[in-house]
Amino acid sequence: MRQILEAIAAVVAKGVASLPAGFMGEEEVGIGASGSATSKIDKFAEDIIIDYVKKNNIGMNILSEEAGMISLGGEKTLVIDPVDGTANFHARIPFYSISLAIGDSRMSDVTHGLVRNLVNGDIYYAEKGKGAWLNGKEIRTKKFKRPDSLFLVYAGNDTDPKTWKFVDIPRRIRSLGCASLEMCHVASGMADGFYFNCRDQRKRMRIVDIAASALILREAGGEVYSIDGGILDMKFSLEDRVNFMAVGEPSMKEMMK
Repeated sequence: MRQILEAIAAVVAKGVASLPAGFMGEEEVGIGASGSATSKIDKFAEDIIIDYVKKNNIGMNILSEEAGMISLGGEKTLVIDPVDGTANFHARIPFYSISLAIGDSRMSDVTHGLVRNLVNGDIYYAEKGKGAWLNGKEIRTKKFKRPDSLFLVYAGNDTDPKTWKFVDIPRRIRSLGCASLEMCHVASGMADGFYFNCRDQRKRMRIVDIAASALILREAGGEVYSIDGGILDMKFSLEDRVNFMAVGEPSMKEMMK
């Protein structure tokens, strides 16, 4: 499975890297299955993945935010976010990724996950029950120490006001705009937690956004919770949209409620 995920991520990375100067990736080309506008770069990357899976007889169904569920007669489903952090891509901020996960029907049964940074090539990978790695080196979350702590947060005009109470907890806060990579930063010990709390239900996270990074974080020793503190689980459906908190040290959830 790892080779399959790495191969898919590689062809997308190659395709994105080969785009000509002036490529209008932010141009809207339709409305995706999730109900959100589909940008040109999202459709470009998604088409590469679908074409690769079909031509190479991968034997898995596909769930994507643009195309929705594509049944290919497989027992497993490949859950994809072709480009996570599209706003960063549009703004030419070098922090966006491809997210790929394999499972049956929900987040809790995801067995393999891969997130590739489409700018610097970093590859985060996890296999259920076997651990998580960054570029082939095993990663673990770090123990929370307030004097040198760093939280990542969702920040925008739809941010729930409850978010701002965390300003006084860590030493520093950042908002980076790519949930899959932000969660992977927690998994690798670069940050202590990631808090996403959006007032607009339409903009909350879907399974395609975090299926891979949730497994990576959990295999590295962290956990992903709903805002009320329960362990997060989601169906393979674009209808489910959630707010959540991801932490490197599971006991941190109490301070993040």
